[in-house]
Amino acid sequence: MKKLFSILLVSLFVTACSSSLPHQYACEGEQTFDAMVTSDSAVVRFNDEELFLPRIRSASGAQWESEDKLFGLYTKADEAMLVWGDSTLRECVLVK
Repeated sequence: MKKLFSILLVSLFVTACSSSLPHQYACEGEQTFDAMVTSDSAVVRFNDEELFLPRIRSASGAQWESEDKLFGLYTKADEAMLVWGDSTLRECVLVK
């Protein structure tokens, strides 16, 4: 029984590590990114890279941005925009 439990636990861990983050956005140009947001931070995965972004103040919607402003996630309702270095993904819509 212990061996079965260990196998199940390892399987769940591997599955969790390889799965996408809770929210997926589809953007213009058929690009996608994943995000997990909280009240004070966001984790964003794009092009096999993952980045932690702190939340910043905003007048409308929610914003998470790196200190150097090279990376940012900007959301309002089910819509988003992602700035990832030199790339900007616009017209993104929440898929899940």
